[in-house]
Amino acid sequence: MKNLKLLLIALVLAGIAFMLHHGSKQTVAPDPNIGQNLVVAADIDGVPAITIKTDQGKIDLKKVDGIWRLPEMHNMRADLNRIEELFQRLTGTKIVDAVTGSPLRHADLGVASVAADAAISGQESALIILKDNSGQELRQLYLGKGRQSRQVDGTQGFGNDGQYFRFGGDDYVYLLSNFMWLEKSQKNWISKDLVKLSPEKVSKLAWLYNSDEKETFCLERQGATDSLTLDKLSSEQQTKQTAVSIVTSVLANFGFDEFIATDTPGLHPGLADSMALAVETFDGLKLSMLISSAPVELPGSGKMHLLWLNADYAGSDAGLRRLADDMAANARSMVFALRENRIKPLMVKAADLAEAKPLPPPENASGTANASATEAVSGKVSASHILIAYKGADRSSATRSEEEAKKLADEMLAKISKGEDFGKLAQENSDCPSGKSASGSLGEFGRGMMAKEFEDTAFALQTGKISGVVKTAFGYHIIRRDK
Repeated sequence: MKNLKLLLIALVLAGIAFMLHHGSKQTVAPDPNIGQNLVVAADIDGVPAITIKTDQGKIDLKKVDGIWRLPEMHNMRADLNRIEELFQRLTGTKIVDAVTGSPLRHADLGVASVAADAAISGQESALIILKDNSGQELRQLYLGKGRQSRQVDGTQGFGNDGQYFRFGGDDYVYLLSNFMWLEKSQKNWISKDLVKLSPEKVSKLAWLYNSDEKETFCLERQGATDSLTLDKLSSEQQTKQTAVSIVTSVLANFGFDEFIATDTPGLHPGLADSMALAVETFDGLKLSMLISSAPVELPGSGKMHLLWLNADYAGSDAGLRRLADDMAANARSMVFALRENRIKPLMVKAADLAEAKPLPPPENASGTANASATEAVSGKVSASHILIAYKGADRSSATRSEEEAKKLADEMLAKISKGEDFGKLAQENSDCPSGKSASGSLGEFGRGMMAKEFEDTAFALQTGKISGVVKTAFGYHIIRRDK
């Protein structure tokens, strides 16, 4: 009997040991956020409002009628490239690890909660709030410090090869796959574009200089295939089309550098001495400009020309209507400031748009014109080009670096050498308006009309030949002499 009891006790102990060994480890469900994108692309498409808080303040973005705007900055349009960059970072960043569930670590990792009216502290930290149309918060994303790691000197520090993150309302802190750099200045979220008018759309430009002479003149044409012609020409003169091309190319990518908010923009003291320019398009869009005759000193920005810009449109195109409404709204509340290189090409006089007619070509013994003698007399050539601009080049809005521009120009030249069509490559790649409007053709020009490096190359080429890559202040060119 005693042996039976001992046997039963042994069996019970063995059972308990088996249960302890196989059943003591609780199954922990994997965190569903690990491996997921910070924000799903389908979700961001339905977000109409975003607030970004950083140590430099708050940035509000709101989508109105399909256009992203900054309500706190006179409802100006937001820079679409910057918006797209934010979306790509939100949807392209993954949650790679769970770090801690303790609220005591939030401040140390830079993801501490803030009140609705409180500011963010810490240079790395930020709060991104996604909202619906009514302003209700859909999601809060707290971004904190970079991944903590051991430094060279053996101490612990925060790097930038990852970033701590927390969902608002959840204590868990996660690690993101990369550091999400954010633009903190609200002004830098504003679109600097004023207007983009294709050169072939412009039907008339009229200048009025408010000087003692009250000089007025205009360029005008009846149809899009006609050339813009100066109204004040003598019988020995013709319109200088290269100068016209420079003017219209400015309007093809017209932007500003700064703006000045004011209740009386048209009466700004800096515009007391100004030039008036009116622009009309075949689409029915009408622009009115006042440009300060001299640059004005702006604190922190240096000397710039002031521009007041208004618009009117009576047509049915919804896009042009919104553009005109935007410009009219801005005209009631601000003056723009532009650096001289942006605005100077518009500040021409009638004499700048005229040139002497070429002399008739001499005849040879048979009574026919001598082509080579014509060039010698007129001193002109015709050429086409492909321009690859870069950030910082004259009249450039390109964002690529100079190194990237040179590499792209070399690639274009290689394609041409292999037989690809010069005009098609100009249409698809050139940063000069002549690319899309004329397959790169600049027409006829003489000495002194182009950048020296450009014209020296063009005049040295034989007709039909193509240059190597030529650098000017405007970027990198590939030039073909047409005649």
